[in-house]
Amino acid sequence: MKSIAERTLTYRDGEGQQYSVVVKIGLPVADGECWACDYELEAPTFLAATAYGEDSLQALVMALHAVTAHLNAPDLRGRVFWLGVPLGTEPNCFG
Repeated sequence: MKSIAERTLTYRDGEGQQYSVVVKIGLPVADGECWACDYELEAPTFLAATAYGEDSLQALVMALHAVTAHLNAPDLRGRVFWLGVPLGTEPNCFG
């Protein structure tokens, strides 16, 4: 995947250990009659998926929404931080 944007977040497990979580957003590409935008989360478990839209902007926005949903899943909720703030407690791109 050709990445157009990346962000490194911090994941804290139940024992207080910290790990980097790298989020990558791919370049939206035409995919038949719609557009596709790949995205990846590289930790604590690897996830690669694709979001789709009617145009490149919608595919990109859908990828960002999908990343937000993954980072707010029950096993990650309250354990992922950006700039020292837990995601979901302050407005940000993934919260």
